[in-house]
Amino acid sequence: MKISYEELNIYEVEKFHNDILECIQSGTSSFTLDFINVDKIDLSSIQVLLSAKKYCDEKNIKFTLTNINARQIKQTFKILNLNSLLDISQ
Repeated sequence: MKISYEELNIYEVEKFHNDILECIQSGTSSFTLDFINVDKIDLSSIQVLLSAKKYCDEKNIKFTLTNINARQIKQTFKILNLNSLLDISQ
C-alpha cells in the first residue's frame, strides 16, 4: 500500500489506521507499506504501525515497510529502536 500522505500525524491517523486494516484484512499473505512520499511521522502513526505489525504477526502475514527515505523518520525509528521490531527494506 502506497501511503498518500506527506506527514503521518494525529490528523490523518484514523484514516491511515482504517486504510491499513482494510488492506490487511483482504486476505493477503504479505503487506508492504511504501513510505516514498512520507516526510514526517508522529507517535500516533507509529502506534498504528506497531498495532498493524502485531495483527500481521498473529495472522502470519509478512509486514514490511519500504522506501523510508526521510531523515526524520529514520532518526525516529532509530531512537525508538523500531528497526529491530519492524521489517524495513529499501
